[in-house]
Amino acid sequence: MKAFLGYVGVAIGLLGVAIGLLGMGYWFPRTAFPELMGLYGIAFISYLTLVSVHKNKAFSSLVVIIMAMVLRLLLLGAWPELSDDFYRYLFDGQLLVKGVNPYLQMPADLFDSGILPDNRYWQTLLERMNSSEYYSLYPPLHQFFFWIAALAGENLFLNMLVLRISILLIEGVNLWLIQKILFLWRKPAYHLSWYAFNPLVIMELTGNLHFEGLVLTGLLAAVYFYSTQKVFGTALSWAAAVGLKLTPLLLAPVWIRFWDKKRFLIFSITAVFFVLLFLSPIFLLEGGENYYQSFRLFQIKFEFNASLYYLIREISGFFVDYNPIAYVGPAFQVFAAICLLAMGLYQRTYTQEALVSKMVWMYLVFLLLQTTVHPWYLIPALGISVLTSNRIFVVWTGLVFLSYHAYSQPAFKENLWIITAEYVLLGVAGLLILYRDFSSRRILSSRASSQGEL
Repeated sequence: MKAFLGYVGVAIGLLGVAIGLLGMGYWFPRTAFPELMGLYGIAFISYLTLVSVHKNKAFSSLVVIIMAMVLRLLLLGAWPELSDDFYRYLFDGQLLVKGVNPYLQMPADLFDSGILPDNRYWQTLLERMNSSEYYSLYPPLHQFFFWIAALAGENLFLNMLVLRISILLIEGVNLWLIQKILFLWRKPAYHLSWYAFNPLVIMELTGNLHFEGLVLTGLLAAVYFYSTQKVFGTALSWAAAVGLKLTPLLLAPVWIRFWDKKRFLIFSITAVFFVLLFLSPIFLLEGGENYYQSFRLFQIKFEFNASLYYLIREISGFFVDYNPIAYVGPAFQVFAAICLLAMGLYQRTYTQEALVSKMVWMYLVFLLLQTTVHPWYLIPALGISVLTSNRIFVVWTGLVFLSYHAYSQPAFKENLWIITAEYVLLGVAGLLILYRDFSSRRILSSRASSQGEL
């Protein structure tokens, strides 16, 4: 009877996640926020059900991976409704196919110059991308996948399909790496389900074609190689994650305390070499200044789903009559760098899980100090967090979908009450997790003291 109930739970969980994904992927536009939020809620509750069933019933990791990949395949033909980033992906990829450097020209300028064909395909890319007025901000390793997709020709559906298949293959690797590390660390196998069935992961990667999953691949590979004490593999994997998206640079301080002096030197030289190698096309092809200009523009202009920044912005409204992002954004970056360096240097335990746990908390601090936090930004942190007992990013993936309410407004205007609710609930969850960890450490210390006295 217990086994039967377990299978029923799996069936209900899979059906709930599938309904949520199909509804968000095929049935409703991003302006239909109430419907999308309801579907996401169904998918998220079903996801928690699947994790619970997996925890209580020992499914093999292979079965979990197969079920997770089938759920992802449901979105194979879905148009990326919740994000228009992929239009820029395809634009950059098509430029590369034509031998044009995406770091040297802005899309709007290229069209005005008459260099690009004047047809419906290119007009669609220009009209629907959200970044026609600034230079590409995607590093070269990112651009490689855009180029691969563009090789399918001037066909949006085929381009999209190539990107999606690439991401599906990446997701298969991620699931395998998580399973591999959990087995190596002798952690519970059900931890894999925290990532495998998460609807935000499936929707933002397979559905909306974001490449944070590939960043996660680099981080997971770095953790795996660190676990086997392979310095070169760790450095190369982490450098690849940085080469795909600069964000993993925030984790640089964590490595200082987790290597001895000799290995840290080897790690540092190797990592710096490969980071420079992966980013070298930007600078060798004279795109460095434009890339930096776009990076700075992102810091001082864009704001979305922020937490502490919005608080500072609202308070500053009592003293200044303009948006202070041009000053607060860079200041927050400096403050984040100081905080992350301090977190990296302070370390009391040196286990493999302690390394990853520190990475998770560093990601949290970093994101809380950003002026823009899109839902898919959470995925690398969520992916590594399943290797630990810290579920703060599981909670956040349940709350962050609230940020999509902005797309239901004609001017993409955010409701600050909704944003406040998201972060207040996240803060409560964070405090509870910190209290639990503190209590666990205190109990362990008390037991160790008692045994010492005996």
